[in-house]
Amino acid sequence: MSQNGCERLTVGRGNYFVSQPIVAARDLMQSADGVVVIAFTRQIIEKAIDKPGSENEKEIKNRKYPTVWNQLEAAMALGLNIPLLVIMEEGMHQEAMLKDRLEYRAIITDLDKKLFSSDEFRGIFADWKRIAEIRSKEVEEHVNIKSLTVGKLIKELRPDQFWKVVVALFGVFAGIAGAAYWIGKTLSQ
Repeated sequence: MSQNGCERLTVGRGNYFVSQPIVAARDLMQSADGVVVIAFTRQIIEKAIDKPGSENEKEIKNRKYPTVWNQLEAAMALGLNIPLLVIMEEGMHQEAMLKDRLEYRAIITDLDKKLFSSDEFRGIFADWKRIAEIRSKEVEEHVNIKSLTVGKLIKELRPDQFWKVVVALFGVFAGIAGAAYWIGKTLSQ
């Protein structure tokens, strides 16, 4: 990540919060320009039953699953409209947010370090980073009216805008003074 000008933000690894991990992950994501989820085997289910007691009941054998946190992180990123890059270990069970979807492409790989130097990965990562940078600029340009103060507004003005505001305010005050003078003169007669 750092080789590509990106900073890694991870709950519990350099970023510590008093809140529960799910809240901390959401808060950390909201400050991020993009999210990369790397899903690798956390559990292997040797034998289980999917949808027990239903018409669709089926046996599961030797299925690999990542941590549930990968699903949560990907879902939060998508819900917060943050550019998402999913890298999954080959052979992992694909479901929900951890699979190739219409909203984004998941990279399915054997998680070899060579992946990161391949032309395909570099191209995908560069495109993801481009999208994240565009989103970052859009977020910066978005003004939150609820937190806007006169001081913040003045600080954000360019010099030409500042002088236009000064001239407009001068015009308003001159108009008020003229109207007050006229009313005072008219009423005193």
